Amino acid sequence: MKNIVKAISVACIALLMSCNSEPSLQKYFVDHQEDNDFLAVDLPSSLIDTDKVKLTDDEKEALNSIKKVNVLALPLKGDVEKRFEEEKSTIDKILSDDKYETLMRFGSNGVKAVLKFQGEEDDIDEVIVFASHQEKGLALVRVLGDNMRPENMVKLMNAIDKGDVDLGSLENIAKTFDID
Repeated sequence: MKNIVKAISVACIALLMSCNSEPSLQKYFVDHQEDNDFLAVDLPSSLIDTDKVKLTDDEKEALNSIKKVNVLALPLKGDVEKRFEEEKSTIDKILSDDKYETLMRFGSNGVKAVLKFQGEEDDIDEVIVFASHQEKGLALVRVLGDNMRPENMVKLMNAIDKGDVDLGSLENIAKTFDID
């Protein structure tokens, strides 16, 4: 009987120790999906009609490697200034984890942004963009996929920038976030 109690005790301790109390980006998204102060949008990659666009094989490969895009934003509307600073600090803490590699930091016209990724440099599983603006709010974007290759993602971004990919279906979302 004592051995059974010891075994159960050891199993319970092991279970409790295996639970990670550290905040994660996934948990942050889940916890804020239903929060009225936040805008949350999940976009499947199928939102872009690939039949209507001319893409190179590399660009198609990049687009097909994307599963979905999660967007979470806290617009500075109403009385959320204090919360803005708290949420910004929480996200900074999550993204400071060593599992996220920084690709670049940039800023322009009051916007501060960081682009990070998770996975191997030639096999990215997740790309994260975190942007904040002291007057507009913050936005957190996760691009989830399998085997995303940076060089193909750059080609896809260039195709979008040149207008080769019609993102008209995303216009209403941009308007919601007050993106100019």
